[in-house]
Amino acid sequence: MTHDSVPPTGPNSGPNPLPDPRDALASIRAARAGVAGPPEPHLGFDLLYGTSCGLLVVGNGLEAPWSLLVLGIALAGLGLLVARWRRRFGWWINGYSPRRARWVAFGLVAVLLALVAVSRYGHAQGPWWLFLPAAAIGFVAAIAGSRIWMRVWRAELAGGVR
Repeated sequence: MTHDSVPPTGPNSGPNPLPDPRDALASIRAARAGVAGPPEPHLGFDLLYGTSCGLLVVGNGLEAPWSLLVLGIALAGLGLLVARWRRRFGWWINGYSPRRARWVAFGLVAVLLALVAVSRYGHAQGPWWLFLPAAAIGFVAAIAGSRIWMRVWRAELAGGVR
């Protein structure tokens, strides 16, 4: 029996040999390059997101039933934002999924929670109008946080998984 007649054995033999890892990585990179990346942020998204987050802050500084009405409008605005994004782009990713970008989302949540506390303090202790500057800061913080989150997420996508 000659060496040529011995059938090959091992993980790369048989009808479905394992691919070379370099080929697999090249295939992943090619597929990633072919997928459309996240869209550019636009003013409509910014305004709706900022307004909804600002209203979340405002609602905590108002008396019932106004607080419930304003909070309902804020949540409806966020729901509309997600629905419009999905309809326009065909997908949605929440802010906490990407590994590096989630820390931007956590930071924004911390800022908004602090502003909600300021708004509630103004409601309970005064001055009554404290929710107004808190909401304005929330509006700006939401837009800035959204833009920073998108930039970090884009960098994360471009750099690959680590």
